[in-house]
Amino acid sequence: MSLRSYLRLMRIPNVFTAFANVAAGVFLARGGQIELRDWLVVAASGSLYCGGMVWNDYCDRHIDAQERPDRPIPAGEISPNAAAALGGVLFALGLALSARHGFAPLLVSVLLCAAILLYDGSLKNTWAGPLAMGSCRTLNVILGLSVVTLGPAWYAALSLPVLLGIFTLLITQLSRFEVGGTKANRLHATLGGFVGLAVVGALVVFGGAALRDVGPLSWLAAASLLAYVIWRGSSLLRPLWRAATGPSLGRAIGGGILLMPAIDASFVAASGAPLAAAAVFSFTAPAWLLKRWYYLT
Repeated sequence: MSLRSYLRLMRIPNVFTAFANVAAGVFLARGGQIELRDWLVVAASGSLYCGGMVWNDYCDRHIDAQERPDRPIPAGEISPNAAAALGGVLFALGLALSARHGFAPLLVSVLLCAAILLYDGSLKNTWAGPLAMGSCRTLNVILGLSVVTLGPAWYAALSLPVLLGIFTLLITQLSRFEVGGTKANRLHATLGGFVGLAVVGALVVFGGAALRDVGPLSWLAAASLLAYVIWRGSSLLRPLWRAATGPSLGRAIGGGILLMPAIDASFVAASGAPLAAAAVFSFTAPAWLLKRWYYLT
């Protein structure tokens, strides 16, 4: 049992996307500011995310023995009992960190744990699986928003978790095609969903910037981040229109996950906090670096 095996089990590159979700929520809730104690919920999110990945592989260990025998549990690198113990410790740590901040973050963390366990344990292979996974990302952003009581513009702050949840739902739907394949019409409907979501997301970001009357630097940051998301996203999804092979689907899924900090940052920039947006986007760097050695999906 090596450290590398445990980091593979926890999908360590992806944890930085969870950090970005919560940091974005905090910045949106606090108007571009963050307090020292808010890093408790950022750390809590990472612990819950890693715990969720561990429970995912624990629940899938029999399927992985057939489809992904190189993963740590079926490969014999980590025992199922050790994985279950690690998942429990990571969840307990995440809940403890949230509780240190306050009741609202603790409540959201409890709901997030429930959503993760429902997805991993029973909903993953049902029609509700993508919805359950989308709700996990939605709750992750809400964990950041929960550090303060949202003001009259609560609906604007909640646009990010809703849209990111839908984005995650579509990514999860793609992941179902990676091993089992699918009919072309279902795949094209999912790809069309990404196009529609990109249009809606751009309207929400630019509409929010206009309503807040943000400065030119915020406009530039938001536009640049959205341009990056659209360029990178189209480069990942375009090959799937022609031939959805296993490798091309894997690249699209992993690349889509790594786009989340940029999506988070675009909303923060549109709120009038370009420096905070840069901080959120910076979580992309360690994720990209670590993906060279650790798988994402």
